[in-house]
Amino acid sequence: ALERGFNSMARSIANAHKNLQSRIDEATEQLAHQALHDPLTGLPNRRAFERTLEETVAASRRAGDRGALCFVDLDHFKYVNDSAGHAAGDALLRAVADIFRQRLRGEDFVCRIGGDEFALILRGCAREDARRVAEGMCKAVADLRFEWGGREFRIGASIGFVMIDGRVTTVAEVLREADHACYSVKRDGRGQVAEYSVLAADGA
Repeated sequence: ALERGFNSMARSIANAHKNLQSRIDEATEQLAHQALHDPLTGLPNRRAFERTLEETVAASRRAGDRGALCFVDLDHFKYVNDSAGHAAGDALLRAVADIFRQRLRGEDFVCRIGGDEFALILRGCAREDARRVAEGMCKAVADLRFEWGGREFRIGASIGFVMIDGRVTTVAEVLREADHACYSVKRDGRGQVAEYSVLAADGA
């Protein structure tokens, strides 16, 4: 009887330990997910973006992999946020995030880097493919009819992209060039797509 009691107690302790370890693993996984994802849209956050971009640039140097980085800045988002409230702005950001999720391939990467700014990393694509994807995103955002409080809002997206093909070898260069391309779109009328141009940058 004493032996059975000890065996039963040992099984209970083992089960309790197993359950506790399972809960610890689940909590650890949840914390790791939260550290790399935006709580509002569920997309990867800036930290995850920087890590993925470093890997993509390194692969272009090491193995000649090709890809593109697109910076997306929403047009007229501030008007929606200011006139309809932050809840409307949050709902709009989630709607835009869903558009990006639905249109990207499995190997591509989309994140919210802050505010109304998003970034897309397109893997294994040529220049023509990158422009086609960016223009498709631009049109999809422009076609969005966002309704809130009985009102309909229309926004747009300004997208600047740069090829990751070994020409630029540092993450800082890629970021600078994508940012410059996006700025040129905002400056020249918004709601369009532009690739970074060395000549245009030198003339700016």
